[in-house]
Amino acid sequence: LGKGARGLQVKPVSGAEVGGNAGGEDGEWLEVDAPDTPGAVLNTGALLARWTNDTWCATAHRVVVPDAEVAAYSRYSIACFMDPDVDAKIKVHPRFVGADGVARYEETTGGEYVLKKLRAAHDGIID
Repeated sequence: LGKGARGLQVKPVSGAEVGGNAGGEDGEWLEVDAPDTPGAVLNTGALLARWTNDTWCATAHRVVVPDAEVAAYSRYSIACFMDPDVDAKIKVHPRFVGADGVARYEETTGGEYVLKKLRAAHDGIID
């Protein structure tokens, strides 16, 4: 972007952390370094992990306010959740299957995948 460009701008603000028990990191939270130059920090989800055979992992994340100085800055987050069409086939992309030919995930559909996630999150409430 050129000088004076408008649009999404990412400012270096501390407080983002990844890890925790949900991410399988044994409860340890690690600070995310804020970019010094324009950029973005993206959190990928379980579906991208599935497509990439865990090359890109889903990681638990949170934001903490470490001190009053950081709390004085405005912080904005944009959440964007997308799921594939109900009948779309979901399988590990061939590029991410190693020489052993092993895909860590079975093929499913977008609808089956979303229902499985909902069932797991709501512990039997959804049939």
